[in-house]
Amino acid sequence: MIDYLQRFIGEEIVYNGSHCQLIEVLNEGPSLVLMCVDKQTTIQTDQHGGAHRRVHETYTIACISELHNDLHPVIKQLLPEDQHNEFRDYLLNL
Repeated sequence: MIDYLQRFIGEEIVYNGSHCQLIEVLNEGPSLVLMCVDKQTTIQTDQHGGAHRRVHETYTIACISELHNDLHPVIKQLLPEDQHNEFRDYLLNL
């Protein structure tokens, strides 16, 4: 099922009022990595604290909502409604 989510990489999603793009699906969690495309870039530092480049803000969110035993609302935006229960049951049993 995680492989299935990877086909949505590149899709645009609304998260926290910002237009974001799905850029990665992580096995840990599992989680999604979103990049905000409508915000200003921020300065990214290297491992020594030096600021070297500007990047878009990113968010990593768990596929399962932290408040409920349900899919995160972002996953619900991506998946067809008839697949919500199947994905929720799969992710809760990992």
